[in-house]
Order: sequence, then C-alpha cells, then structure tokens
Amino acid sequence: MDTWARMIPVLLAGVLLAAKPAADTACAPLAALSGLRDAGVTALSMQPSDGRCLVEVTATNGKALLRQQQMLAALTQHACAAPAEVTVDNLRPSLLLRTPKRCAARSSQDLFVGEGVPWMQPRGKLPRYPREAMEQGLSGRSLLKALIDSHGVVAAVIVETSSGHAVLDEAAVDELHGWHFVRGDAKSTVPALTIVRVPMRYELVE
Repeated sequence: MDTWARMIPVLLAGVLLAAKPAADTACAPLAALSGLRDAGVTALSMQPSDGRCLVEVTATNGKALLRQQQMLAALTQHACAAPAEVTVDNLRPSLLLRTPKRCAARSSQDLFVGEGVPWMQPRGKLPRYPREAMEQGLSGRSLLKALIDSHGVVAAVIVETSSGHAVLDEAAVDELHGWHFVRGDAKSTVPALTIVRVPMRYELVE
C-alpha cells in the first residue's frame, strides 16, 4: 500500500450571497462533483431550479448510493453552511438532493485547486481481509477517495475504482472510515476539507 495518498485540497469560498442569486450559479458550489462520483453510480446530473441546485443520482446498489449521498451531504454542508434536502428511493435505487436556497459559496471557481496538503496515512494501518472474501479466494485493489476535515477525520468515502468485488470495496470503505490522518507538516495551512486518494489492496498469500 502506498505510504502517501495523493491529495487534492478543497477550497471553500466565502463569497456573500446577493438577495436573489442568479439561477446559473446555483450549482457552482458543487461544480467539481463529477470528480467525486462513486464507481457504483450509474448517473449523476445537476441542474439549477428556483435558486437551488438539484442533484439526481442513480446507482447499481444501495451501498453505492449511500456513499454518494454521504459525500454530497458533507460537501453541501461545508460549501453552503447548511444541510441539503435529500429524498431517497431505495427501490431504483436513486436520490434527489436539493442544496439550500441560501448557499455561502456561490462561486464559479472550481472547488479543487491543486495538490500538496500534508496529510499522511496513519502508520501501521493495513486493511483487514473480510472473512467472506478469504473463504471465496477473492483478491483485488480498491481505489478510494476520502473527504478529510481539518482535524484529519474522515467525513465521507467513495469508491473511485472498484476491486471487482463488492465485498472487498465495502470492507475497504469501512476500514478507511476508521482512519485518522495525521499532519505531515505542522506549520502548513490546512483547508477545511481535503480529498485524499487511498488505495486498498487485498491479496491472499499462500
């Protein structure tokens, strides 16, 4: 497993709202969402409506939908300083998310602005092999994206590239949720949110 994760900081703009924000800026706070799409999501679209951004998501299964929902909710909360309204249809499975009418970050600027935030993975952390996967002889590599807050706590996780086995992907996500990242440079400025790319490899050793 890589010692360092590739890191992409999230800039949370502090632009004040006008009394009636233009409709074409309603989705600006989530403009970079296409880069945070779970591998199990089959469709993700955004459109402005009545000063809000409507995000529609469909997924192959409920676990993928939940991962995407948690990522969307966390980003909206930080970007808009208020929670999103989410309606979930577990039968499809799909969801409709509405951002708040008053969103603190009405900016056309991309939320993702470079690399180099000094977060390090906790030392000695190795993914625990799921018993079910071991019994079936499954192996693979899941590539995840984690949303990290300024204290190194994991706020949300999506699967960027699947291992090919749902049981391994879900085990990797559960494992990463329990990690606490540490600062690599105590003097550097840390943004409110950072996206960290983390590989999780599962290999059976004979």
